[in-house]
Amino acid sequence: MNKTMPTLIKLGLFSLGISLLSACGPKTADEYIAQAAQFMSEDNNPAAIVALKNAVQADPKSASARFELGKAYLQTKQYESAEKELNRAFEYGYGPAKVLPLLTQAYKQTGAYSALSKIEHKQEGLTSVERAEIGYFKVLSLVRLEKADEARLLIEELAALDTNSIYKGLTAAYVYVLDKDFDAALAAISELRKQAPQDAEVLKLLAQLHLALNNPQAAAEVFKEYVQFYPADNQISFVLAKLLVDLGHPEEAEPLVDKLLPINPKNPLLNQLKAVARASQKDFTKALQYAETAITNGANDPALRLIAGYAAYQIADYNGANRHFSFVASLLPDSHPALKLLAASQLQLGLTNEAGDVLERIDELSAGDAPLLSKASYQLLKEGYEKDARHLVEKSSDISVTAEDLTRLGLLQLSLNNLEGIVNLEEAVEKSPDLVSAQTTLATAYLATGQLDKALELATRWKTSHPKEIKAYMLKGETHLKRKEYAEAQSEFEQAANLDNKAPEPPMALIKLDILQQKIEPASEKMQQLLTNHASYLPALATNYLLQKKQGQVAQAIDKVKSVHSKQPDNLDLRLLLARIYLAETNYQEAINILDSVKDVTNMPASYWKIKGQSLINSNQRSAAEKHYEAWLQVYPNDKDATLGRLLLLDSENKFADGIKLSKSYLENRDDLQMQLLLTHFLIMNGDIVLAKKAYENLPAESLKLPLVKGFQARLQLLDKKPAEALENAKIAYQASPNYRNSVLLVAIFEQLKQAEQAVAFLKQHLANYPDDIPSRMLLAERQIGDDTDNAMLSYEYAIKKNPQNYIAFNNLAYLNLQNGQLKKAKEYADKAVALKPNDPATVDTMAQILVAEKEYDKAIKLYDRVVDDKMQIEEVYLNYVEALLLAKQDFLANRKLEQRQLNDPESIKRIAALKARFQF
Repeated sequence: MNKTMPTLIKLGLFSLGISLLSACGPKTADEYIAQAAQFMSEDNNPAAIVALKNAVQADPKSASARFELGKAYLQTKQYESAEKELNRAFEYGYGPAKVLPLLTQAYKQTGAYSALSKIEHKQEGLTSVERAEIGYFKVLSLVRLEKADEARLLIEELAALDTNSIYKGLTAAYVYVLDKDFDAALAAISELRKQAPQDAEVLKLLAQLHLALNNPQAAAEVFKEYVQFYPADNQISFVLAKLLVDLGHPEEAEPLVDKLLPINPKNPLLNQLKAVARASQKDFTKALQYAETAITNGANDPALRLIAGYAAYQIADYNGANRHFSFVASLLPDSHPALKLLAASQLQLGLTNEAGDVLERIDELSAGDAPLLSKASYQLLKEGYEKDARHLVEKSSDISVTAEDLTRLGLLQLSLNNLEGIVNLEEAVEKSPDLVSAQTTLATAYLATGQLDKALELATRWKTSHPKEIKAYMLKGETHLKRKEYAEAQSEFEQAANLDNKAPEPPMALIKLDILQQKIEPASEKMQQLLTNHASYLPALATNYLLQKKQGQVAQAIDKVKSVHSKQPDNLDLRLLLARIYLAETNYQEAINILDSVKDVTNMPASYWKIKGQSLINSNQRSAAEKHYEAWLQVYPNDKDATLGRLLLLDSENKFADGIKLSKSYLENRDDLQMQLLLTHFLIMNGDIVLAKKAYENLPAESLKLPLVKGFQARLQLLDKKPAEALENAKIAYQASPNYRNSVLLVAIFEQLKQAEQAVAFLKQHLANYPDDIPSRMLLAERQIGDDTDNAMLSYEYAIKKNPQNYIAFNNLAYLNLQNGQLKKAKEYADKAVALKPNDPATVDTMAQILVAEKEYDKAIKLYDRVVDDKMQIEEVYLNYVEALLLAKQDFLANRKLEQRQLNDPESIKRIAALKARFQF
């Protein structure tokens, strides 16, 4: 007889867990049943269930104990457990006439329609009333299973029953439902209601018929009556609450929702209903809270996003308003008021690209919108969205009237190589010659467009008209600096300094002029004087660090910044400068520490996010880095540094689908080679081969020689079954970056080339160079299991030594020891694997198979009962469970488990046949 082995965990499996409970008692099963009856009479159901469990443990095949336990479970609404115990009671010979009515109720509650449709309603001992009730629910099950013809035959059969049971009438009326004659069905059920005005099934079907006839108000009235009679029926309370909100009566729905929420606080629809109710009462804080709970837990109704966005905007949570409105913006008409709220929120957050897109959609704009358009255009241009910026500038030109608006518009036009910008800037200066910003912007525009003569002319005029305005001198000095006329520049800066000996800008400009001319010592002397007069002047502190670094005096520069910061702890700019210096000096933890004291990060500049993100990644604080980048992207959704950092983390966690989504989102807004490479990588790693090939073909020709791209090509060639062509490209990628993924790629190529020995030899050589590459070591161990078990064990033991949380290594060591007959050692390793991943089907399977080997079948089954469910898809584990049931002589349950699950794997089909032959069932 072949011994069934447990599931061996391969790389990439995830785990679920279990705990083993056991109990025993000195009493007999009958004594426990009597004790349970006493508890039931005292209305102490929990104690009764404990007693009945003890009875089952005392005599596992006691039909009475199983029946009473199933009945107790049914009374306490533990329907799945009730179904299980009642089935076993039936299997062990308890009277069918007693079991079947209760089992019908359990099946109805668990939704086991297939099983319910097969209950034998003609069973001897059942009364006509019981047959009518079972028959009705069988009809409903057959309809749900889309077996209408069988349902009709059953209805005809049940019509002959000699009973006045309400269920007979319900069954007869259901013919109209099958015929979709809802009016006739409504009439029939209305008559039944007169006979049984409080019957649950009558009321439920009546309400459903009103809904089918598009009369929700009437349905709501019936459901209200039902809830009065059956307040414990949470399902109908749920339906009624939703119906009332849909009918525009959230105030009536709210008490029902309040009753249901404690049962399932994360239910998305309940939270949505509560959000509507709170918003209707203008409680926007709570409305947003409930709406976001609903969204977090899977609700995707566009109306919910509008509620959340509106509530967020009302409490000035612009980030939340932007997030929620953005989800539904594409579904809204251009006239929808939510679009303006969205644009306003995005501008508050500095999300100009998104705001620009929204503003493009809005047709009617006034002169008051010009600053918003200008700001959006500027940011779009700054971030590389030239096309979008151009559209907004064109819109802005129609509504820009004031000197300030014309100044902004002119600069934007010049940035877009539109010479009309000069005209608008000159018009702005003409309109307001005393406006410093207009003069400065026009001068800057002249400098930016290389019109240095005009810049000098403007600066000269400004000096003449405003001889005491130091900005005129500074602008003229900057113009001379552009022309490399250093003496003239120095003269202008000195004149500015003489005009205002307290202003830090002129001496700072003179220091930069010295540095530009490589006059380091004079620059240093001037710097010390400037810092004496302006200790917290940020440009001076930053430049001082660079100067002193050139002279090997970094510590002194840092101490200077720290000293100033200690006196001004609330100065954010000083804090960021100090953190930036720590980052430059690779003192990552100090950079993190200095930024961690910032509590409110909602309005932090991009530099804060970048410095902290780089520091967290460089110091390998993965969890904190992940939270940081998620928060960063919420504040700046299109920031490249934030996107790259988040993609790096997603890649390290093998979350390739999320990486595809994020990189695609970025590329929708701008062209970027780095992001193209990352998208190609994520597509390949996620197995999206068609899209990956397309992305690879779209890469620029000059990038094809990069080792990274050679790795892309190798993976695609491997997928195309061209391992020989892939080998050289994979070697190039590995030599450039000998990481785990590239080692796996080479192993895959060797194995496709039928060169298993070369694959093992390569892994051994790789591990000789990189002994702590645990994933590669696990890969080697996996290949050693077949013919080099001792070394496989050594590899797994090394992996555990390096990472005591490596449950895969513990599980596989348990497997190998079990295979070698070393049950004690196998159990020790399996205990540790289960302790680490107590709900993982594979770890539980290994432990269960060890128990099977020890002939502890019941204990093995208890383990399997905790993990084998509809979500568990590992067919080998499922069949191990079935075999354990057969070994424990639980043939009925084993057969039912096989009927419940369709297994398609050829090996599974063979094994089922072998089990049937072996156990003759």
